[in-house]
Amino acid sequence: MASEDEYYKERYQEVKDKVEYKDFLNDIKEIKEENGDSPFITEEQIVDMAIEKYAGRQNIQQTHTNQVQEISSLIEGNGNISIQGRLIAISNIKTFTTKKGREGKVANLTVEDNTGKIRVVMWTDNMKYMSRISEGDIVKINNLEVRKGYTGDLEVQMRNNSSIQVLPEEVDPSLPKYEEVITNLGDIKEDGEYNVIVRIKKISTLREIQKEDRTLQIVTLDVMDKTGAMEFTLWNKDTKLIETLDLKEHDTIKILKARAQTRYDQTSLSNSWNGRIIKGDYDVPEFQEEILKIGDAKEAEKVTIIGVITKIYDTITFDRNDGSEGQVRSIEVTDDTGSIRVTLWNKETEIAMDKGDIIKISGGNVEFDDYAGDSYRLNTGWNASIVINPEIDDELSKKLADINNFQITKIKDVLNIDEDEGREVDVIGRILSMQDIREFQRVDGTEGQVRSIDLADETGIVRTSLWDEKSDIDQGLGDAIKIENARTRLGQNVMELSVGRSSRITVPSEEEMADLPSYQDLERDRYNDRTISQLEENEQNTKLRVRITNVGEVSTFTRVDGRDGRVRPINVADETAEIQVSLWDDDTEKKFPEGLAIIIENPVINSQNGHLRLSIGNGSTIRQARQEEAELMPSLREIENKLYVEKAIEDIEEDDQHIKVKGVIEEINGDKILYAMCPNCNKRIVQSEEGYICDICGEKIEKPNYLMIISTTLRDETGTIQATFFRKQAEELIDTTTEEVIKIFEQTSDESSMSSRIEDLVGHEVTIIADSNFNEYDEDIRLNVRRLVIVL
Repeated sequence: MASEDEYYKERYQEVKDKVEYKDFLNDIKEIKEENGDSPFITEEQIVDMAIEKYAGRQNIQQTHTNQVQEISSLIEGNGNISIQGRLIAISNIKTFTTKKGREGKVANLTVEDNTGKIRVVMWTDNMKYMSRISEGDIVKINNLEVRKGYTGDLEVQMRNNSSIQVLPEEVDPSLPKYEEVITNLGDIKEDGEYNVIVRIKKISTLREIQKEDRTLQIVTLDVMDKTGAMEFTLWNKDTKLIETLDLKEHDTIKILKARAQTRYDQTSLSNSWNGRIIKGDYDVPEFQEEILKIGDAKEAEKVTIIGVITKIYDTITFDRNDGSEGQVRSIEVTDDTGSIRVTLWNKETEIAMDKGDIIKISGGNVEFDDYAGDSYRLNTGWNASIVINPEIDDELSKKLADINNFQITKIKDVLNIDEDEGREVDVIGRILSMQDIREFQRVDGTEGQVRSIDLADETGIVRTSLWDEKSDIDQGLGDAIKIENARTRLGQNVMELSVGRSSRITVPSEEEMADLPSYQDLERDRYNDRTISQLEENEQNTKLRVRITNVGEVSTFTRVDGRDGRVRPINVADETAEIQVSLWDDDTEKKFPEGLAIIIENPVINSQNGHLRLSIGNGSTIRQARQEEAELMPSLREIENKLYVEKAIEDIEEDDQHIKVKGVIEEINGDKILYAMCPNCNKRIVQSEEGYICDICGEKIEKPNYLMIISTTLRDETGTIQATFFRKQAEELIDTTTEEVIKIFEQTSDESSMSSRIEDLVGHEVTIIADSNFNEYDEDIRLNVRRLVIVL
């Protein structure tokens, strides 16, 4: 297929002697803009119109403005013509989306003269004439263009400057007469077109039918007159007429040119392309609708119930036998006699509804529920009607008002429920803490997952378990959620909530959140602000505002149950002290650069070798501080100046922690700076003739990990001391990454190839943060560098 540019050049040859190519392209652009609201115009038609401007095409005639032509004489491509005849059909106005994304309108007229009849297509700008015309009028329609329609037949299309004139009958009495014959439903026996006046008994919900590569939309109206009842079907774009004409049950309508069709001995009507629905006050008998009391439900077809929605379950997607996807949702409906579970299918699952809404369902089938003991359920099936908050009489309204008294349960009331496990409640709160999803295996061998959150409102906090698909929620820390049908369960002497398949999680409305405190207020009320120096072992509900001073490497390990685990140590500090924090598994991937202000809530606090350590457990939260929180915290430089005591080398004592030392590099070992490590146990390994073998794991290591260690001797005016730089500190000292050093060694096959570059650091002054320890072998004090502050 030729490209658009190639097609333009090919067609340009027809008029190349009369117009420059660039002007030809401008004409095409202008025609496209002029016809932007016409959804069915083709590229070929646009180019034809540009060419006609200069050359005209064989067998295409441009007529004089408003010259009336007989319908039988019309030729494709004729423009600027008029037709005159009897208006025998007017369609309803239909909407569409234009190529420019705007809403457009289209309607069809059928005009007949003594030589034939033709369809007239009206567009958005022509709709002003719709209120001026009626079936049976004699009309003259001006400034039309003849085209081939999508069916292959000729049609005429109105343009922006087209007009319609209604003419008196005496202009042409010879025109075919228009007769509007109304047929009773009981008299429709054969296929054909009929005019009927009916009352709407029921309007089905929108349904979709998959047919080959198309999706068809359908709405069915049950209609009646004094002689009988029948189905009237709207297809595809016609389904929007329900909303456009504001059609409701009990309305009376006139349907013109309804198409009758008999299948399986059943006659039904459908809307035709040139048919019209007119809503009005017509003389059609009323009908009495029998409402089934839910408490009396037995197996039956095509019943109607009215009740209050007391439960709404999430929509479930399933695979049909043909490979397509279907949707199903359950709700519970209650009236003054009982409750029933209702099954909604496909498009019905998309109907907006809330707990407490009144719902009317017509055309549903009551079936025995095999999964609920001796109960029944209502299946909406194929042709049911669902109306949310319908008009009902005062007596029924009063009865349902006693049911419609749903209240959100405050969390303090959940906590005070006296061992009443299994009670269903609706709650609204903010997520105050959130654990990772945890997978587990059930007794029957199936896999499950659960996530715990702490949900808080202005009255309290409740631990809430989200099970299986409910655990994968979009909301995060601080977000407000509404949980319907949460079940109470007794935890460790405290009532908790369980959110499973029968529960629903949604976003509450602004009105529902009116009394809900902000996350900051809830957070402040729950946690006890502490500095690092104030922490005590096993203390709970603490909150720390700290900055990161050091980020360690991730280490992997194997748990007792055989699962792999990851841990990353980081160091944090405030103006009172510094402490190590362990991050586990997914938390190890968080991007926490040094100096970042973070908030730690409810960490696990334990003691190791006489020093407190923090661990981010399931009930902990670690997050970046908000801007307003960070602005209230001292900077990393201010923390260092207050926290790290500067010492001269001769004053360093055994077990000094976080001291600042300034000295000149007197010696540095650049011959051996990379050490091979076992990737499994992280222990040092030595290369032999057989390669690397780990003495701990007993395995041959094909590709070891490497640890960079640089040993130095520092001097100040008071003495010397050995200081060792590990990993990141070693990389910062020589301004080269471990990966770059490995690459250099592989290229040179010489582990000392960087020694001269490293030894150039001799004589440079460094400032470090370090811990001291006593070396028993040499009986001296040495420094382990924790941070390199500056190199001069």
